[in-house]
Amino acid sequence: MIASLRSMSAKRLGGLLVLALIFLIPAFVNGDVLKLQEYEYVLSFVLVCIGLNVVTGFAGLLSLGPTALFGIGGYAAVIVANDYPGVGLLGMCVVGTVAAGLAGLIIAIPTLRISGFYLAISTLFVALLVPAVANNLSLTGTDVGISLLANPNFSFSISGTGLYELIAVIVALTIGLSWLLLHSRIGHRFLTMSSSEELAASLGMPTYRIKILAFVLSSLPAGLGGALYVYSQGFFSPGSVTQQITIYLLAGCVVGGFGTIYGPVVGGCLLIGLSQSLGSVSKYQGVIFGLILIFFAVAFPVGIVGLLTGRGRKDAQWWHSARGMWNRFLVWVEESSAPRSFAQRETRTATTEAAAASAATDPDTLLIEGAEKSFGGVRAVAGVNLSISPGTVHGLIGSNGSGKTTLLNLISGFYRMDAGTVTFGGQTLSHLSAPEIARAGIARTFQTPLLVRSSTVLANVTSAAEQAIHAGGFASMFRLPAARRADRAAREVALDALMSAGLRDVADVRVGELPHGLQRLVEIARCIALRPKVLMLDEPGAGLSAREIVALRSLITEVAGAGVGVLLIEHNVPLVLELADEVTVLHQGTVIAHGEPSYVGSHPEVVQSFLGRSQATFSASTGEQS
Repeated sequence: MIASLRSMSAKRLGGLLVLALIFLIPAFVNGDVLKLQEYEYVLSFVLVCIGLNVVTGFAGLLSLGPTALFGIGGYAAVIVANDYPGVGLLGMCVVGTVAAGLAGLIIAIPTLRISGFYLAISTLFVALLVPAVANNLSLTGTDVGISLLANPNFSFSISGTGLYELIAVIVALTIGLSWLLLHSRIGHRFLTMSSSEELAASLGMPTYRIKILAFVLSSLPAGLGGALYVYSQGFFSPGSVTQQITIYLLAGCVVGGFGTIYGPVVGGCLLIGLSQSLGSVSKYQGVIFGLILIFFAVAFPVGIVGLLTGRGRKDAQWWHSARGMWNRFLVWVEESSAPRSFAQRETRTATTEAAAASAATDPDTLLIEGAEKSFGGVRAVAGVNLSISPGTVHGLIGSNGSGKTTLLNLISGFYRMDAGTVTFGGQTLSHLSAPEIARAGIARTFQTPLLVRSSTVLANVTSAAEQAIHAGGFASMFRLPAARRADRAAREVALDALMSAGLRDVADVRVGELPHGLQRLVEIARCIALRPKVLMLDEPGAGLSAREIVALRSLITEVAGAGVGVLLIEHNVPLVLELADEVTVLHQGTVIAHGEPSYVGSHPEVVQSFLGRSQATFSASTGEQS
């Protein structure tokens, strides 16, 4: 027994201790019904905290309206139970949960068109609106509310210790479902979107639908908590969903640890329980809870559970910075002991050359014709034509502000073209959204690597592989056989991509602990796991060491050799001239040169744009100026 406890992870052991304490409460109060009722009150709001953790902790959407959904679920349950007393506890829970879910959907559709501060304000408004409306409706009993205790036809079939234990079991099951959700494909999408909506869109994830799903899923435990509250307390009124409770729930999740499984449970129990035991100082509870919230948000943003499980150190920005500096120092020491050399251009295989020879007739050539984009009075891109053929590398170079990244954003759907078209495989992509373009087979990286820093390298790449190997989100959540097979296949694809990038040895390392160069390679490996037909790299060599440049060069050659068209945007001109089959040069949004690397490398206007003098030329093999 002791050995098994030692082998158990801190997270699981801590979680079991939390659940054990919850279930042992009746033994501490000796069956005192009033005391049990107070703890039932706390647990009903813990369910709301679990729901809030889904939408804010997992999906990164700042919602201040969980009490609105709690209130809607509670009112739906009490109205039905009051009018149809035979519905019982089970019926009340079903009604409350469904009502909150539908309300969450109705609220989410318009409000999730915005994000950040404006989303928080919108949801807070809804939280204030529900009790205000209920206060003036006869259906909800106006300011008095509805009491089941005053209804002689309603019977409380379960009460006392039995009711408390039932609510505790429901909380435990909800925690289990929360764990399954986080470790499913749905949870992976939530975490990716929480890190960056642009990242999620570039992987083909439908971000708007994912946000709606997160909001609706968070509504269900809130509505269930409202129904249990009604049955436990025997009434529901506008005072049951005051704005102060919103602050308590938010503070509880922050104190316990947003994004963790048990954090909302621990924080909810502590703060909601504290609100019930302040006694004579209860009139200052707003100040007390506000100070607690500020203290934890500033000093311990990962919360109690995050600190106990080690996330406090690993998630801190200073930790990432320190580890990154140390790793870069080790790379510098290693490279200083060996001569630096710029490797010669690798010989293309017969397969690669064959792919390049047939590229002109391949229908999977990405064509950009007459692309234009202006920002106010500035023409960032002006009539650019470009083609990226399968199995070839197309270099795109230009000075800062020349329109390279803007063009990439136009191709990938992050910007809308003012004029021009993008076609691929006979399909026009110009009118499609970024996720739709990604699903069409167009993958991209970013100037600054966008990664889920709190996840491992393997988890980051697997999230992309899951987009290529389809399986139902809920099937994955409940570990159904077909979903398990798809998840195993996605993991294998991710491992193969990491092997290609030379990252297999760091698969289980958290991305935030890697040096900058390896993070760029992780981003490319993630794109490879998408199985794209076209890969667009936005300055992948920026900040890389000589050793990492060699690895990058090898990886790009391998990707092109597999028949993938590569668009390489890079300031390292020698690298582009070495790798590219053809090169396009942009200057102030227009094409000033296009052709083979040898032609572009000696083009007078190109050389003058980069070096400021017309007599300079580049050597593609050494990168030296002559």
